[in-house]
Amino acid sequence: MDLEPGRPVFLEELVQAPSQYVEKTVRVTGTLHSYNPTTDRAELVDNQYLLIIDTQLLGIQQYHNGQTYQFIGTIASTSKNKVAQPENLFDDAQFSLEIVLKARVLKLADGLDMAVYRKSVDALRQLTQSTE
Repeated sequence: MDLEPGRPVFLEELVQAPSQYVEKTVRVTGTLHSYNPTTDRAELVDNQYLLIIDTQLLGIQQYHNGQTYQFIGTIASTSKNKVAQPENLFDDAQFSLEIVLKARVLKLADGLDMAVYRKSVDALRQLTQSTE
């Protein structure tokens, strides 16, 4: 089985158009909002957008709420399996229960300037669109 590289995607893109990314390999970056080792479930936030992540394939890892992480994995539809509401929601949280990221790679990204990261991803997208 060939694994695709994770295409950088922002959480708001996933939340606003979840069905567009089903079965696609993506790389998401954000702050860990919560982690439940019993259910192997993490919640990643960026601004007010929240994504539920299935961490089962990652094995035993140390997670720390408030740290910045990058996850690479495949977006799966939750149409057949009900997903519980996110835990400890903040007031203006926006999320989708239609998808979950089945993570296969985890990277601690503390110290990453998210504003610069956004600009670099946007520049990369413009460059790849102009060469296609």
